[in-house]
Amino acid sequence: MEVFPLAANTYLLDTPQGALLVDTGMPQENQKLLRHLKGRKPAALLLTHHHLDHVGGARMLWERYGLPIYAHPLDIPYISGERRRPPFPPIPWLGDWIANSTRPLPPEALIPVEEGARVLGWQVVHLPGHTPGQIGLLREGVLLAADALRVGAKGPWLLPAVVNHDTAQARRTVGKMAQLEAEHIYVGHGPPTTKRAVMALAEKLAL
Repeated sequence: MEVFPLAANTYLLDTPQGALLVDTGMPQENQKLLRHLKGRKPAALLLTHHHLDHVGGARMLWERYGLPIYAHPLDIPYISGERRRPPFPPIPWLGDWIANSTRPLPPEALIPVEEGARVLGWQVVHLPGHTPGQIGLLREGVLLAADALRVGAKGPWLLPAVVNHDTAQARRTVGKMAQLEAEHIYVGHGPPTTKRAVMALAEKLAL
């Protein structure tokens, strides 16, 4: 597994079917993303959720490679432009413009995947709360958890309500993660964390 330090962590997973890219950073990071790929064409792309810092390079990759792009059905309307993303930062008109400043993907480019589906050998796990359709990937004790958690020097923590679609649901997702067979958890922002740390956070949140 390779980690590309873009605005959000982007992961390149080696699988027998080819490389699976997870998320793409911001739109203005397209050239940086291509440099990280070093000319390699991913076999597929999975978008963990619809936020700009995770999907910004998806349109460029689709136009360049025509690769299959997987996402959860609840987030696909935002990725395809059918619905506008909630404004972020939460500032009138400016937040809406920033959140929706990337070119949407055409619906035919997107393949819906839900809990339990497999993408190039990785199991899809629904991790809602930060967005309705946020998903992660699970395989052999490793979980890619996107923005279900943020990790800092003192360990994992739950993102504040201002950036969540449903914080109560995000709290329940932490409890779900604590019960998964995943010893190593990789997130969208920050270093990896552990199952023990996630269990401690779940206990702190009284889940």
